[in-house]
Amino acid sequence: MKFYCVLLLACLLSAGCALQSGELGEPLPLNVNTKNLPPLAAEFVTTISSDTTVNRARLVRSASAVEWFYLANNTGERWTKTTNDLWFYSKIFHADRQVIEYSPIDLNLLGIHQQWQAFAINPDILRVLTPIKYASDFHGWQSVLYTGEVNGVFYEVLWLPQVSLAARVTTMQGKQKTTTEVARLYVNENAPFSLSDTKRYRTIEYTDLGDMERDPFVLKIQHELFDHHGHSHF
Repeated sequence: MKFYCVLLLACLLSAGCALQSGELGEPLPLNVNTKNLPPLAAEFVTTISSDTTVNRARLVRSASAVEWFYLANNTGERWTKTTNDLWFYSKIFHADRQVIEYSPIDLNLLGIHQQWQAFAINPDILRVLTPIKYASDFHGWQSVLYTGEVNGVFYEVLWLPQVSLAARVTTMQGKQKTTTEVARLYVNENAPFSLSDTKRYRTIEYTDLGDMERDPFVLKIQHELFDHHGHSHF
């Protein structure tokens, strides 16, 4: 299911200000900051007003990698930074023990931006939302509530500036309300889940896919990969 991927806000931004309770006096400055992000692990729960299904996904963030793990279908996405500040992208299929890897050159040729900043919501969306008040602490972290409408969708985002993470994202479009919220959060401490160990998985480089058209695994998952327009079908 793609809907919870569309709502999970993992964009790496920093508000960089002291928080006080009450209404906001001045808008918070939002600057992309990828240098000093605290490592963390979080589990998100997504619910939809028109559906009783509850979906879960996990985020793990380190100094050099960001990974999502989708519990519903046992797949993951990982962005890994090199020493030259270039990024590799990996699509991970845990049940099949397979990884499709895109190099920085592959991503550039496909026109794919470094989506490790936001697996779903572009950082520019948060910038156009309005910070309206300092909210109550969330799992011990101070929070700021943002609201606004973008392309006909109303957003309400509970942002944790100290850890650069959206604790809750609610969208309303028509009669449908979707909420993705952090259920468990671990910052600078041991978490019960971490970056996936894929050392024993078969890794297929994107450039080799053209020669593997009859490979059973490639045939099965080809619709879930980035196409030549830079879009994932997942």
